[in-house]
Amino acid sequence: MAQFMSNALAGFNNNKSKEDEEYDDSPHYRFIKDTLIPNTVKIQKELRGRRFKDIQAKLGEALVEMYKFQFETWPPDPSDEKPSDATPHKSLDEHLEEQQHQQLQREGSDDEDIESTIGDFKKATEDDDLRPFDDVSTTTQTTAKTASTSGSHSVEAIQTRTQQQQQQQNAPMEVEDDPLTREPMDESIINALEAYTLIFTHPQKTNKAVELALFCTTQLVKRGYVSGRAGGQDDLSGSGPSHRDTPVDQRPEPSLLHKLMVAVQKCGESAKDTVQTHVIACFQAIMISPKFSAHEASMLLVIRSIFHIYLVTKNPSCQQKSKKCLMEICSSIVRKMEDSPLKENSLFYTDSYYLMRSLVKLSSKALQGIDDKDTTASNFLTRQIFTTNTVDPLALNNKVLSLELICQIMECAGDNICYGEKFVQMVQAQLCVALLKNCMSNHTQVAFISQKTFLVLVYKFKTHLKDEISVFMTNIFLRVLQSDNSSFAQKALVLESLRSLCNDPVLLTQIFLNYDCDFDAMNLYKDILFHLTKLSAKSTEKIPSNTSKKDAEERFELSLAAVEVLVSVLHTFLKALEMPAENHSKINDTAGKKIRGILGLKDVGQFKLQQQTQEAQQQQLQQFDDVDDGSVQRGVEARSRSSSYNSLDGSASQLVADQIVDAFDRKRNLEQNFQMGSIKFTLSLKSGLRFFIDNGFVELDAEQLALFFLENKDKLDKTQMGEVLGKEPDSAFVKTPDTDPEKGGVGFFLRVLQHYTNSLDFTEILFDDAIRLFLGGFRLPGEAQKIDRIMEKFAERYTIQNPDVFPNADTAFILAFSVIMLNTDLHNPSIKPERRMTLDGFQRNNRGIGEDGADLPADFLAGIFERIKKNPFSLKEDDAAREKAAADVMETSFFAETNFFGASSEERKKKKFKHEREEMMSATEQLIRRRRGKATTAEKSNVDSVAPADVVKPMMDVTWGPVIGMLSQVLEFSTDERTIAVCLNGFVYAVRVASHSNMSLARDTFVNSLAKFTLLGSIKEMKYKNIEAIRTLMTMAVADGEYLGESWAPVLQCISQLARMRMSASGLDSDESFLKQESRAPAPKKQSNIFFKNQKEVKALQSKEMAEMNERAILETFSEQLIDNVFSSTVKLSALSLGHFIEQLVAVSKTELEGDTKRSITGVKQTGEGSQHGDDGPSIFSLQRLVDVADFNMDSRPRVIWTQVWEIMADFFAEIGCHRNQMVSVFAIDSLKQMSSKFLEKPELAETKFQRTFLKPFLLIIQNPETPDSNRELVLQCIDQMVSTKAHNLQSGWKVFFDIVMVASRDSNERIMVLSINILQRLLDDHLSQLCRLPASKTDGEEKDGKGSMSSSEARNRNATAEDFVRMCRASLAFVQQDGPQMRYPIGISMRALCHSAIYADLIADNQILPPVSGAQVEDPNAHGFTYNGLDEKEALEMVIWRPILDGLASAAKSTATSRAGGVGCLLQRGSVLALRAILLRHGSLFSIDQLSAILKETIIPAFKEAAENDLSPVVSITSESPAMSNLDFMNEPMPLPPSNDDDGLLKFEEVARSMDAAPKRPLGPSELLLEACFTDMRHGGDGDLSQVYKFANKEMRGNVDGEQPFPDSWVATTAAVALGTLTDVASEVIVPKGREASWKLWPHIGDMIQTWCNGSDSWQPCEALVRVACRETNRFANRISSKLDKLDANDKAAWGTAIIQFFQETLSRCLDIEVELQEEIIREKAKVFKKVADNDQDIAAAKSFESSTWASLVPSLKVRCIAAHFLQEALESLNENVPVPLMVAKELLDELNRSRELAEAAAKNEDIALAFQEAILSEWGMDEGDREEALMNVARLSQTQGSAMFFMMQTAGATNVMIQVLSALYEGEPSGSADSFAIPYLLEIMQDVFQKFAESEATEGHRISGGIKVALYCTTFSSTIVCLLKAMMAFDKDHFETQKAAFFPMVCGLITVQSEEIRELVQEILMTKFGPMLGVASNGMEA
Repeated sequence: MAQFMSNALAGFNNNKSKEDEEYDDSPHYRFIKDTLIPNTVKIQKELRGRRFKDIQAKLGEALVEMYKFQFETWPPDPSDEKPSDATPHKSLDEHLEEQQHQQLQREGSDDEDIESTIGDFKKATEDDDLRPFDDVSTTTQTTAKTASTSGSHSVEAIQTRTQQQQQQQNAPMEVEDDPLTREPMDESIINALEAYTLIFTHPQKTNKAVELALFCTTQLVKRGYVSGRAGGQDDLSGSGPSHRDTPVDQRPEPSLLHKLMVAVQKCGESAKDTVQTHVIACFQAIMISPKFSAHEASMLLVIRSIFHIYLVTKNPSCQQKSKKCLMEICSSIVRKMEDSPLKENSLFYTDSYYLMRSLVKLSSKALQGIDDKDTTASNFLTRQIFTTNTVDPLALNNKVLSLELICQIMECAGDNICYGEKFVQMVQAQLCVALLKNCMSNHTQVAFISQKTFLVLVYKFKTHLKDEISVFMTNIFLRVLQSDNSSFAQKALVLESLRSLCNDPVLLTQIFLNYDCDFDAMNLYKDILFHLTKLSAKSTEKIPSNTSKKDAEERFELSLAAVEVLVSVLHTFLKALEMPAENHSKINDTAGKKIRGILGLKDVGQFKLQQQTQEAQQQQLQQFDDVDDGSVQRGVEARSRSSSYNSLDGSASQLVADQIVDAFDRKRNLEQNFQMGSIKFTLSLKSGLRFFIDNGFVELDAEQLALFFLENKDKLDKTQMGEVLGKEPDSAFVKTPDTDPEKGGVGFFLRVLQHYTNSLDFTEILFDDAIRLFLGGFRLPGEAQKIDRIMEKFAERYTIQNPDVFPNADTAFILAFSVIMLNTDLHNPSIKPERRMTLDGFQRNNRGIGEDGADLPADFLAGIFERIKKNPFSLKEDDAAREKAAADVMETSFFAETNFFGASSEERKKKKFKHEREEMMSATEQLIRRRRGKATTAEKSNVDSVAPADVVKPMMDVTWGPVIGMLSQVLEFSTDERTIAVCLNGFVYAVRVASHSNMSLARDTFVNSLAKFTLLGSIKEMKYKNIEAIRTLMTMAVADGEYLGESWAPVLQCISQLARMRMSASGLDSDESFLKQESRAPAPKKQSNIFFKNQKEVKALQSKEMAEMNERAILETFSEQLIDNVFSSTVKLSALSLGHFIEQLVAVSKTELEGDTKRSITGVKQTGEGSQHGDDGPSIFSLQRLVDVADFNMDSRPRVIWTQVWEIMADFFAEIGCHRNQMVSVFAIDSLKQMSSKFLEKPELAETKFQRTFLKPFLLIIQNPETPDSNRELVLQCIDQMVSTKAHNLQSGWKVFFDIVMVASRDSNERIMVLSINILQRLLDDHLSQLCRLPASKTDGEEKDGKGSMSSSEARNRNATAEDFVRMCRASLAFVQQDGPQMRYPIGISMRALCHSAIYADLIADNQILPPVSGAQVEDPNAHGFTYNGLDEKEALEMVIWRPILDGLASAAKSTATSRAGGVGCLLQRGSVLALRAILLRHGSLFSIDQLSAILKETIIPAFKEAAENDLSPVVSITSESPAMSNLDFMNEPMPLPPSNDDDGLLKFEEVARSMDAAPKRPLGPSELLLEACFTDMRHGGDGDLSQVYKFANKEMRGNVDGEQPFPDSWVATTAAVALGTLTDVASEVIVPKGREASWKLWPHIGDMIQTWCNGSDSWQPCEALVRVACRETNRFANRISSKLDKLDANDKAAWGTAIIQFFQETLSRCLDIEVELQEEIIREKAKVFKKVADNDQDIAAAKSFESSTWASLVPSLKVRCIAAHFLQEALESLNENVPVPLMVAKELLDELNRSRELAEAAAKNEDIALAFQEAILSEWGMDEGDREEALMNVARLSQTQGSAMFFMMQTAGATNVMIQVLSALYEGEPSGSADSFAIPYLLEIMQDVFQKFAESEATEGHRISGGIKVALYCTTFSSTIVCLLKAMMAFDKDHFETQKAAFFPMVCGLITVQSEEIRELVQEILMTKFGPMLGVASNGMEA
């Protein structure tokens, strides 16, 4: 049959049809044709014979179907309709149903209903057959039974199944675990699988046939041809869970797939390696296939089969494959479960649970020979730790593999496992206990894998195993590290586990967050660090002499491994921060690799947490790549899973991290406070309790304090706690009376004891154990009374909780006290054994203490006695101390290594650790088991979402302290190269982490510590570690410079020392030798002892030799390039890091410049020669490097960044530029110049101010008062050069240049001043165009208008230009001294600066400098934009550039400095006034009225007033004898108005001036030309006429031709006239032409100035000189005003006339008011004199003498008032001639004039005033009292009014003259009747009065001389008035004269006899011309 089928198939294959050609390219076709059919044929050939006839038949059917199947489309497309003749594909379920139905019909049996219960976890029992598969020996038997047993299906079951399928088809689509398993299989595949199954189970099968069948099966599964499920709740066949409880012989037939799996498992029992390999491959394909699902029993069948192969195979390759297969299967099952949308309802959930539970049970079995025997075997410390000949290898491999599979499952676990309730319970209840046993196993691999698995639990189950993890870590891991008795292997395993934990950022972070940041948890992370640090430090401890070499090596390796783990923590921080860490694995795992080699863990490797990614899954499923099946790809995509660490977005993660870290900070503060409180509590009971209460640890409540003691009994001092509990009953904590005992009152401590005792539970505890528990929390006090109180409370509590033990509390109390005494007696070392209490004695002591005097049971007391004897009452602290003391004695004793006492020290350690191990495991297991039954949360903690990077800083805060101490200590004592490398790596990592976390203290500490190990700068021998420390520091500087921040200081100090040592070793001269200045010879030292002197010399020589040796080592090791790299690499630094670098480089450079080049890095001075501070001379190494760094970075960085950096360097260069060492300062300034020149080679970007910042050091240098003059000159020369060569690129730098010039202007060195003024002059002459940066696109109109349509950039540029211009103006005017009595500057410099001001004004007027467009302000005069207040925006901005010029000149005009030259005084002040005059006269018309008002009001007039008021020269006290006779003829006259710009004289002057040497090529501006001409005229004693000034332009200044000017230092004498003349000139030439608006806005300011100088103010009175100047200027103005007014229109003219007249009226009125006040004051003073005479009966002469000084002081002021009134009236007289006076104004003016007239007349007659005048004159003559009285008596014969008459009569006459003139003008000017009616009577009245008085004076006094002293004063004074009156009379017209002829005629006739020829002639003319015609007389005297 087989042969026939083969031939037939061969025939089919040979006849290639068109179908063959069509399907050639189909993978399905090629596989069936080339692989499956040929191999099946081979199987047929292999299995020949009758014994295989069933197989042959099945194979034949399969081959026929295969041939048809190869031409079909696979996988079938569901959308395609199948042809009617096509062979239908049957699903596996349908196939099974057919077989089951046929069998039921054959057997006709009835079966019971089947109910699946496997999916319900709650129904699963502990003895479930599906769970364990640990009994390897029974595996084969169980499998065989399952495969050979067949049962029957019931009809009901088939019907139920059919109904379920129909319901599923009709119901909506539901989500399934593995929907691909529902796809149907082809009939050929089913037949093939049945045939292969028969082959696998045939007892006479051949290995080759099995291999071929296994190969075909594997390929079919891998390529997706096999689909269906085996096992699980969906499997209703005999292999399903529904028949688990059915007897085997009654179960229905299993499914085909399950039978296939059983058959394959049967093949696995073969001993042939190839068969086992095929079995492994087949099972792997089945378990990984997305279409073939094996669940529950079927799944466990596969696991058992492969597990069996792994255990029994002898082939290592096969064993490795089976292990790998198991790993992949476990991973696949877990991944499918995690990816399933059904979660807990998933079949894979069940599979995973059963698989996990079985593996846990397997791993829990103890290893006989290791874990159940004494661990003190002789070969315990061998590399494999265990004795191999006593261990069952199958059991060991079983345990190891089960642990590895558990670890693999845990690594792949996702949320469904980690947060699944069943899994969490199993992990808590079973896995943790199993791991606890295995972690402490004596087998290395078992322990290591268990610890690895535990770490996975830490990572995955941290939320649910919080308590378990802490217990594991503290009771297992850390206790092993801490224990002195644990072995090398145990410590090494723990270290490797901690290494794995510390290498994972997420795991380490979660440890910290879950424990150290939790108030209720221990500080686990901190404890891990502590124990690692403690172990690391063991390498620095002294090794005992009895330690073997091997032990010493192992001890060292452990210590180094601990160091590596600590460094790994830092490396983990770097990983979390995603920062680099070079050579970590190469350097930081040397000890770890060696330890793993010693322990035989090379195959295990180092554990790393892994995240299963989609790429890893794809690699595991790569065996399906050849199948073109979309369903496979869909299955892969369905298994994509998210990582177990899913962080939130950055902000949310940071928020959560911040909250947790805040909790950590609070917890840490709380712990620190608690620690402080515990210390206080130890020192003082009450102060400690008070601290705890005040800080909120406990309330002032007895119950709360008792609970506090219980909770913290291991943290507080137990002795003090005993004292608290034993306090007297009446003790109180609070002294306040009537306080509740519970709250600290009397009895408080007794209440605490009661609550403490009541908080303990003694129920069902042995009496002595209860005492032991009670006394375990505190130390019992020594006083018997306190013991009584404490034990009494214990007895009460015990009796209450155990009423059946003692009848009453008294019995318990007595026995308790007796037990305490027994414990003391039995275990007191001072009591000899023979004297200790016996059992009989103990029973005897306690007789009769029972109820009613009965005895306690003897066995009860005996039990207590024996237990106390065996285990005394003791505190843990005391036990530990005793054990340690005993161990120390044994270790150091002679018998430590001997066996005299039965055991060696090593064996004793083993024994002790065995005891410790039992304690650890017992305590841990008890805690874990107590967790059983507790509710488990299934929610994720918020810490899971925290990114590790967010908590690196707080973790580093905890880490760096222990780590720095450890690294420093280990590096200090170590000489091992590996240790040195690890430590140095740790320093590098720590610096990076600390820098990134902004932990400056930590970073600085690490860098300083590392720098200390370089030994640079110290006289110590450099060893390998010191050289490596230098190398690390240098490498860090290059690679980690970005992270160093402020820690660059020690690095740069090392580099400085390195460079110095290299230079010294090279034989080159150092900087010190060049720069060290000559110093004074040292003081002679006292003679010392010759011995000590020789010792010092020897030490110095040794130090020198050591230094030379170190220098040679440095030179050989480190090249110059290494140093250069540090500075050249600064171009890679960020701006912030570069700033830190430069800051520290500056600091190091300062140290070098102070001469501390040999100071050590730590700042400690060296010993030996040349170690004194500053004795070595300065060094400029770092200064040179600073210049290099600037050069490197200047062009490579944006100007914005570089400017920020340069600000740091600027101050340093400014400081060094003033260094006391001239060579250093010159180097700094020269370097600064070179850098500045390079910086200025590029033009400055718009809107930036980089140049200003860069050039600032020059300003700081010249501002420093300690800067030598030579350095100042050098700075100015640098500035001059830069201006000359880089002016075209200068923008914001101008500000600095002008500030430098301004500072230089205040220098006392004339050379510096000349240099600075020359810089300005050259700038104005040669570079003015560069300064005036006008935009080329602006038209003149736009420039004048201001803004135009400029852009914001242009506006800012214009503002900057304006600001620079203002600074230039201030710089120039700084050379004009404005204060101080002595002139600091040569007058020529100041005058040149004044000329600059005129140049600036011309530039503004010519629109070469435009005002800013914004930024005007009026608050800060020193800030930019300062302008005048009250202006609109445009005008205010325009005045921004004018005001500094005007303010500077005004300040100079009021300067108090003495400035003389050529006999001329106040040159500076006069020159400033002339500059103002030139500017205002030439450019005043450019100003608006408001601008001129502001200039006058805020600048010029205040300056002139202040200057006048500050003049204290003798000029201010000079008073004239009369208004007409002045004593001030020496005063300067005002200058005449200057000629116009086109005047020939000025043009000639300009021509001559520009022809001179060094003259500017530019033309002179209008104001500059005028000012230069004025100065030239003034220097040569000119008269102010500038038309001839060109003649003096090229001549040297000559002295005053008339000799030295009187009072040259008086401002009033020299400058006042020019100053006020400037104002009147401006008024007439600039203000008046502006019309009537100027009359009320501008004239009042000038008028106020004149009024002030005329009349003074409330606080100041002017001198006569100023009065005369003011009045004279009013007169000049009045004389010039008419010509100006004529050019105005009528309204403007009238307005100005009114304003001027009103000004004169107001001025005169105020003058008269003051005059009246003075007269009244003089009269009052006289009245005081006579009152004193009357009161004291004194002699009147004495009284007069007593008060004469008061009179004399008032008279000069009154004289000045008279003079002022006189000259004001004189000016009015001139004004009236030129300005018409309206009637209304005239009336007011006449009233004031009349008041002046009347006032003067009255004063002239007042004898008191006359006496005061006479006495003042005599006082001025210097007479004493006697001479003065005699002179007064001689004068008494004269009229008493003669002294004052001259002043007052002239005032009267002047007033009368003006009145006459005003009235005449009214009469003549206004023909209206009102004017005539007012003027004529007024004038007639005056005439009558004057004519009458004149006639009387003429008659009585005349000019007749009587006695030679009497004069007709009135006639003399009023003669001019009579003339005016007569002329007014002549001006009357005929009608008015006719009307008044009766009054006129007697007046005229009375004057006929006067002696004045002029009067007589006028009288004659009147009589002839006026009265003659009336009388009929002609004008020639003839009758008409």
